Amino acid sequence: MAVAIFAAAIFVSCSHKPVDEMILADVAVKAAQKAKADAIAVDAYRKAENFYLRAKRDYADGYFDSAKKHAIEARQLAEQAEFKALQKQGQARPRPDAEPSGEPEAK
Repeated sequence: MAVAIFAAAIFVSCSHKPVDEMILADVAVKAAQKAKADAIAVDAYRKAENFYLRAKRDYADGYFDSAKKHAIEARQLAEQAEFKALQKQGQARPRPDAEPSGEPEAK
């Protein structure tokens, strides 16, 4: 019985950690920095970095719901900052499935 309770406690405590969200936020912030968003899209990058730092602090303190929320916000802002930086550098491309500007293709 004690083993079952211990196993359940471990499962419950591990299932709420936002590991994937933290990893995605970290990668997004690093990609934005690599795209020079810290110098080109300063406001969006700074916000993303601040949310990521909050997420890391909350995660370390065991506030996993808050960490998840901040990590998601950090990822979204970092992706926006990266896009803005690449766009200003002329490197951003539209999605392949997006309609080209002007007339849609006749099929």
